[in-house]
Amino acid sequence: MALATTIQALREKLGSTHPENAGEDRALIKTAWPEIDAALGGGLLAGALHEWFGLARHDNRSDSPRTWKPPICVPVHLAWQALEVDLQTRWAVWVGRRCFPYPSVLVRGIDSRLLERSLFVTAGNADSRLWAIDVAVRSPSVGVVIADGSTFSMAATRRVQLLAKRHKTFVLIVRPPKEQDELSAAQSRWLVRWEPHAPGTGNVFLHPRWRMELLRCKGVPIERTSWVLEWDHDTSTLHLSSEMAHPACSPKEEQAGYRSHARPA
Repeated sequence: MALATTIQALREKLGSTHPENAGEDRALIKTAWPEIDAALGGGLLAGALHEWFGLARHDNRSDSPRTWKPPICVPVHLAWQALEVDLQTRWAVWVGRRCFPYPSVLVRGIDSRLLERSLFVTAGNADSRLWAIDVAVRSPSVGVVIADGSTFSMAATRRVQLLAKRHKTFVLIVRPPKEQDELSAAQSRWLVRWEPHAPGTGNVFLHPRWRMELLRCKGVPIERTSWVLEWDHDTSTLHLSSEMAHPACSPKEEQAGYRSHARPA
């Protein structure tokens, strides 16, 4: 596996300097997280595939697919960013039940445009999900595709990456953390993990936090690779954490909130 990973890294390095990539369309989707946008050179490449690995459950006792949970708040935030300019005409397509968010997570205050412009496609196995992604990416009415990419092969991710580039579609897939060593053609790969609050500094239920680590971003030299994000239930937004002075809660409330915060994740 180590040799295969090294070969893949060399391919990506050579590919980023290949003459065919010199005129590549660099349209970017701003994340609205200033430090991350700065590190990425402005944002995430719009016509590309991006992968998010997360979140291992604390009670992992097997390789069951039920032992991980996708970091749904991240693609929800990025879907808002991708469709912000034309939410009245473009659609967000969610493929696979595992990545379906709660409806309330798609609403910001009284703004329900993302919920109203979302299509949910139930597709069980990897082949069905790949087919649904293919169809969605080819549609000019679709601005962003969010999908369950678990068990996708290198060939599958290459197919999605090429389609995303050709049709200039923003594609986000979520995968279990145990697959981060699998080869992939994704433009960027991220790992998301639970991040606890410092004792007495925040309510975990109202403001759950995650540490987001950049594993790879093709063609972009990265100095900083890890950031902490915090969810705000009041506004249904995800922002860079600054350990704000939220009302402190008791240890029992902290534990209860930690168990409950899986809902927005």
